[in-house]
Amino acid sequence: MKKFFIAGVFALAMISSSFASTKSVNGKIMGDFAASFANAKNIIWSTVENYEKVSFTLNNERISVFYDFDGNLSGTSKVIAFDKLPKAAIETITTKYTFPKYVVKECIEFVNSDNEKDYYVSLEKEKEIVVVKINTAGDAHIFSRTKK
Repeated sequence: MKKFFIAGVFALAMISSSFASTKSVNGKIMGDFAASFANAKNIIWSTVENYEKVSFTLNNERISVFYDFDGNLSGTSKVIAFDKLPKAAIETITTKYTFPKYVVKECIEFVNSDNEKDYYVSLEKEKEIVVVKINTAGDAHIFSRTKK
């Protein structure tokens, strides 16, 4: 289930999603969101896969929060700079996916409801885009490959 969720989250972070009216959002979700992110701006609600997604800006960062339909927090994601990855993750990327063959396009930090972090790094090479999932220890595996 966790792998399915993470796969869905990353795919959703890379593509557009359909918008939902806040009228259809579970009251528990809206209350939890309002309490946890009181200073959020530019709030956009959407329904993706089996989750309610709230994208917003907080302290000049673009963040997405995911709730299941029962109102439980499933995780959060945000785009981060490559140099903000854990040292082990940077070492893995710079060793296995060397420049200029691979060019880093985007790094996403995902924190699940158990406060465990994973990182998704999108790398582009001549004829494909590779997304690598890396844990905090630097263990990596190819999450997806897409031909250009």
